Amino acid sequence: MKYFLTPLILVSFSATAFANTNSDYSLTLEAGASHNSELVVEEIDQYSGSGDTARYLSLDLNANWTLFDNLTVDAGYHVSDTDYQDSDNFDLIIQRFYGDVSYDFSAFTIGANQHEIDAKLDSDSFLDMSRNGIYVSKLFDDTIFIRAELVDTDKSFDSDSNRDANNESLGVDTYFFFNQAKSFFSLGYSSDEETANAAQFSYDGDNYRATYSTKFGQGDAQRFQAQWRFYERDYKGIYPEVGFARNDTRHSYKLAWDYYFTPSVALATELQRSESESNYEPADYTSNEVNLLFRLEL
Repeated sequence: MKYFLTPLILVSFSATAFANTNSDYSLTLEAGASHNSELVVEEIDQYSGSGDTARYLSLDLNANWTLFDNLTVDAGYHVSDTDYQDSDNFDLIIQRFYGDVSYDFSAFTIGANQHEIDAKLDSDSFLDMSRNGIYVSKLFDDTIFIRAELVDTDKSFDSDSNRDANNESLGVDTYFFFNQAKSFFSLGYSSDEETANAAQFSYDGDNYRATYSTKFGQGDAQRFQAQWRFYERDYKGIYPEVGFARNDTRHSYKLAWDYYFTPSVALATELQRSESESNYEPADYTSNEVNLLFRLEL
């Protein structure tokens, strides 16, 4: 399940050879500012209680090809750059390449995808991830959409090979559409097992999520979204530094409001709060984040 990317790219570039292929391409640019009351790099337990403001930039390139009305291929590239004013050791650049191929059997859709992720912290590489998934989905009466996915992820850390890990996750999400599909409510759950080189970084986790989203206003120029996330992780090994195994929980809440001045130009605002509880001090904190971005969609 780990080597989808090459055939996905080959299929993507050969898709134009089919006379009945429909294609779509998009470019999204974002620029703005972000303020965090606490600075956190969760993957390596890096924490600072001193808040800071960052300049944020991102770019998304996406391509979609539909072959024979039932075979769909997606591919894309994403890069984001978070540059803090005073806290250079939290500056983060993330690049992601992805590919996805799916087939609609009428009764249901099956698909497979791969994401290759590279993250740099303070200009130095610190994390490489390869995420591979297979999924099945079904739309009922244009109002209920259900998707189940099995995901396998490999993580490699440049600074600490003890954290190198494999994560296996199984999850399901259900979407309920209403208001002429301008609004939806979703519920999701996934269970994951992470096995790291060192037992103190291995854990079993449960993840719950809910989202409400709606478009409104003249020409549906505004969008409001509210999200809730919760996870719990039980670590399997003793942390040598503290003499016990970790147990982490986190509630995350996000409110987002977008206003489109034109179909392509928008103002995006976000307010996010995370409440993390842990018996390991660097993972026990409460943070608040505010984002103000301008978005261009082409």
